[in-house]
Formats: sequence, C-alpha cells, structure tokens
Amino acid sequence: MASRVEFVNLVHAANDEVCRLLDFDEDTTMNLSLALHEATVNAIKHGNRLDSSKTVSVIFQMRPGELEVTIRDQGNGFDAARPEDPRAERNLEKTHGRGLFLMRSFMDRVEFRHVAGEGMVVSLTKRVPAKRAGAEGEGGE
Repeated sequence: MASRVEFVNLVHAANDEVCRLLDFDEDTTMNLSLALHEATVNAIKHGNRLDSSKTVSVIFQMRPGELEVTIRDQGNGFDAARPEDPRAERNLEKTHGRGLFLMRSFMDRVEFRHVAGEGMVVSLTKRVPAKRAGAEGEGGE
C-alpha cells in the first residue's frame, strides 16, 4: 500500500479477520492490533517519511502454532536495539516513543532487520492458542 496513514484502517480490518479465524480472544486481538498499528504507522511516518510514492507491505502468515505479521517499508532503517525506555522518568511526559515498547510488550517475538537498498522489515509473532494450533491446517486456513 502507499505510505498514507489513512490506509492503516485496511490493516486493522485484515488483522481483525485473521484474529477471528485464529480464535484469538478480545484482549489478544486488541493487543495485536495495537502492536500492528504502531509498526505500520512507524513504517509510514518514520521509515518512508510520509512519501506516498513509497510503499509499505503487511503480510500475515499463519503457521502451525503461530501468527507472524511482517511489515516492510522502503526507509533507511533505525537501531532498534537502543530505544529509550518510555517508563523512565525523563520520558513520562513525552507524547511519542512508546511504539517499540508496546510491540515488545504485546507480542511473543519482535524482530527488526534492515535490508540495504530495500528497507526495514519488522516481524511480529504471536503464538496461536492451543485450541486452534492443531486445527490451523484444516479448512484451507
């Protein structure tokens, strides 16, 4: 999709349907939605710098026992290993800087990778509840 913030609603709609298919509870769905929102908006605003000629891709991959959502932008990347802790006293009043913290809090695994000349890739992984993990391959899911 083009790097336009209004397209994030499409990602939310897809996320809601995938979470329904995987039988995620309401809290898990909301947490995944928030982590995905942060990653997608970061890709649009910080990665592609709101350049609508650049794209952001969001790919949902359902595998036995887990859901992985991959968000890719066309930006220059960043050092994900050195984010400031939003809970630190000096950061409590800031209105930004919580996205990476939220992603890491709500997901089972978060990975960041910059591909030179291609952009930043963020992978968000959530374990599928045991009651769905065995049924995932049934019915074409």
